[in-house]
Amino acid sequence: MILGPLFVFGSVELALRVAGCGYPTNFFLRTRINGHEFLVPNAKFTFRFFSATQARPTLPIRMTADKATNTFRIFLFGESAANGDPDPTFGMGRYLQVLLGERFPKTDFEVLCVAITGINSHTILPIARECARHQGDLWLVYMGNNEMVGPFGAETVFGPRAPSLGLVRATLAVKTTRTGQLLDALAEYLKRPSSSPKSWGGMQMFMENRLPHDHPARLRAQENFRRNLEDILRAGRRADVPVVLSTIAVNLKDCAPFASLHAPGLGATEEASWNKTYEEGVALETSGSYREALAAYQAAARIDPHYADLQFRAGRCDLALTNYDQARRDFELATDYDALAFRADTPINQAIKAAAARHAGRGVYLVDAADALAQSSPAGIPGCELFYEHVHLNFEGNYLVALKFAEQVRRLLPNSITARDVGNWASAALCDRRLAVTVWDRQRVWQPIFNRISSPPFTGQLNHAAFFKMCEAKLDEAKKQMSVQTPEQARQIYEHALALASEDNLLHGNFEQFLEAGGNLAQAITEAQRVCELVPHLPGPYYYAGSMLIRQGRTREAEEYFARAIALRGDYVEAHNALGLLLAGQQKTAQATACFTRARKADSNYADTYLNLGFLEQRQGNLDRALAQYDEAARLQPQGPADYFNRAVKLFAAHRSAEAIECFRTLLQQVPAFWQAHFLLGAELAAGGRNAEARAQFAEVLRYRPDYAQILPRLAGSVQDTPEQQSVPAR
Repeated sequence: MILGPLFVFGSVELALRVAGCGYPTNFFLRTRINGHEFLVPNAKFTFRFFSATQARPTLPIRMTADKATNTFRIFLFGESAANGDPDPTFGMGRYLQVLLGERFPKTDFEVLCVAITGINSHTILPIARECARHQGDLWLVYMGNNEMVGPFGAETVFGPRAPSLGLVRATLAVKTTRTGQLLDALAEYLKRPSSSPKSWGGMQMFMENRLPHDHPARLRAQENFRRNLEDILRAGRRADVPVVLSTIAVNLKDCAPFASLHAPGLGATEEASWNKTYEEGVALETSGSYREALAAYQAAARIDPHYADLQFRAGRCDLALTNYDQARRDFELATDYDALAFRADTPINQAIKAAAARHAGRGVYLVDAADALAQSSPAGIPGCELFYEHVHLNFEGNYLVALKFAEQVRRLLPNSITARDVGNWASAALCDRRLAVTVWDRQRVWQPIFNRISSPPFTGQLNHAAFFKMCEAKLDEAKKQMSVQTPEQARQIYEHALALASEDNLLHGNFEQFLEAGGNLAQAITEAQRVCELVPHLPGPYYYAGSMLIRQGRTREAEEYFARAIALRGDYVEAHNALGLLLAGQQKTAQATACFTRARKADSNYADTYLNLGFLEQRQGNLDRALAQYDEAARLQPQGPADYFNRAVKLFAAHRSAEAIECFRTLLQQVPAFWQAHFLLGAELAAGGRNAEARAQFAEVLRYRPDYAQILPRLAGSVQDTPEQQSVPAR
């Protein structure tokens, strides 16, 4: 009875592996780079925790399969805050490596950040167990922000919510087999359409999953976190690796709760009384009567203290009245009661401290990053001085957390290393120079932040308008610094940093971006090719190199780079689209269509694919089918670039030229590189006799797509005929 099913399972499993079905579930994979054996992250590692279209990328790190004798290897575990979001090249792990290297220059410190955005302790545990086999000298753990919204969390969108830990681990164990992966894929295919997101949608995905702070699912998730943390520490102890745990610092002062809920069971009469008192407090606070407002909020709290916004408002009043200790407690309660738990709360940090205390004297140590950042903040309450938004640290915040880790690491280093201590930690300014933090980089990282805070759930925060203005002020400050540091000075910073770390693929990647932004495409391509040499297992660098080669008109080389990217990752949607556009520019319609079709199969929610298919349909005179593709792209990007593009095309078709032009100008303010919009705008301007303006727009088209030079005149001419005959290029 037992052997029969086992034989069937084993046969199926073997057949699937021989056929190449499924994916490896190890975190690290072995590869050969320039004649040496390396271990690199598995791009499909998170497939067990997310769908393939939602899977989160790992950092492009690499480590030698066999650690060198003079190397001290540190693994940094965590989520997006540990990863360094929005730009991991300036994360806490990067600062830590510089700090240690500068203080102990004769030791090769290898800080390997294995943190990934969107994950939580359920994902970190198997990473830790695998790292236990790879000669680590020290582990650092900075995790806890995603316990409610990550895989198997109480507010997750990625599957069952806060199931028992036994069920979680059984599910993950089954998915390590190719048979389990096949069954999982089949179940996903047969699943009826639902509101669950099919691709990554950021924090907005969780809007409907609000829960009170004491909901049983949240309590189960907290218990799962504690047990996972215990098992991580157990894995470290078995590997005889010291573990440094850290509390999690969050933006308390400037990040209002994302959602508030009343206590369950609050009666209608009580709620009405609460609302009346709360609104009185809001009016008083708005008028600047903070003491009176605080009294009203305290009265409301006697009816229901669990409404998160109430605690946040009380904190603002206490802060204005210089009751700093009480203000911090108020802000902490606001975070604890937040019904959309994107931040580590008090129970999470208490669990971290308790685990460190239980294992004190057994190779486990505590860094209190939350308290350290509080002490470095005005009034002792962390805010936007150290954070971009809710949990992600800015340059200063990452340096401070790295410094706290570095101080603890120094106490744990062997005498052979500490004997060569130069005596002082590097300043933040020196670390910035080593990491090539230019004023251009400081303003660059703000763009993804603005995109994030311009969408729900941030737009629903009670202080969103003020918070947005605060971020704008910080961006303006960064822009003003652009006049202080010239592009040549910034370039020298990069070159000096690379002279000291020529094998740093992240530095080369940032230099590539800087050169491209400055218009130096030739050298940017050289840097991109260097990144390809350093991390040849990654498809992204080949894709980016190919994109720049197109802008130089080197289409044959670009095609080779796109093909290499696709060979490394068959479902690389952007590369399929880029190759399709290149082929479309050569009028190889059938081959281009095949590329776009493969891209759509890999991710049916990628808007650019539909724009590209629409372009091909329209070039063949199939306007109705083209518009259907544009409609689908617009559906996937409501109020986004594809939506504006679709609206403008329809305005052209309706002979509403002035409105169409305005629509495209709005789009180009948001996305200056949207070359199709430049083309359509130029065509409409030319049709209206505004030839000089039209030529400027066509010049922009050719700046991004010189490979379309051959067909641009014909396309432009067709647009100037009638709306029904328009040919619309698309991304």
